[in-house]
Amino acid sequence: MKIKSLVYCPESDSSVALRKLSISRIASPSSCEAELLRVKRCFSNPATRSIASHLSVRPKPRTSSIASHLATRSSFARFNRVSGFTLLEVMVALAIFAVAAIALTKVAMQYTQSTSNAILRTKAQFVAMNEVAMMEMNQEWLDGTQSKQVTSQGETWQIDKKAQSTISPKIQRIELQVSLFNKEQGKVEAGITNLVFFNYPAKART
Repeated sequence: MKIKSLVYCPESDSSVALRKLSISRIASPSSCEAELLRVKRCFSNPATRSIASHLSVRPKPRTSSIASHLATRSSFARFNRVSGFTLLEVMVALAIFAVAAIALTKVAMQYTQSTSNAILRTKAQFVAMNEVAMMEMNQEWLDGTQSKQVTSQGETWQIDKKAQSTISPKIQRIELQVSLFNKEQGKVEAGITNLVFFNYPAKART
C-alpha cells in the first residue's frame, strides 16, 4: 500500500513559516499509521491551524494608484454632469430671463403710462364740465373763439372755446377743448379731451 502525502509542520519556535516535507512512500501498514499519527499531531497544534487558515484565504488584488485615481475622476465627472450646469445652459437661462425681464418692464411701463393718461383725461373732463357750468351760471354768450388758462386738479390747463351758429338765433353750438399747459416750456401739449354743448342764455343777442 502506497500513500502520497504532503505534510506541513511548524518550526521549532511555532513561527508562521511552514516547511514542505518530501513525498514519502510508505510500504507497510505500521509505517502508514505512524505517518498518519504524525500528520494528526502536526495539525492539532494551534499555530499550525492559524497558519493554514491564513494560507487558505486569498488576498484581494490591489489596484494601482493610477487606476483608482482615474476611477475617482470618472465618478466625479459623472456627478458633475448629473448635478451641475454647464456654461451654455447658464447662458441660455440668463438670456431667457433677460428677455422675460424686458417684456415685463415694457408691460409695466405701458400700464403706468396708460394709468397716468387715464388720470389726466379724468381731470381734463372735470375741468371742461366746470367751464360749461360757469358759462351757464353767468349766461355768457360767446362770439368767435376764446382761450384762457386755469389751474385746477393740481395742473395748469388751457381751455379753447369755439362758437358756431345754429338754425336758432338764440342757441349756439360750442366746441370746448382742454389741453395740458407746460409752464416750464411755455407751450400747450396735445389736447386731452373735447366737449361739445349747446349754449342758450336767457339774454341772447338777436
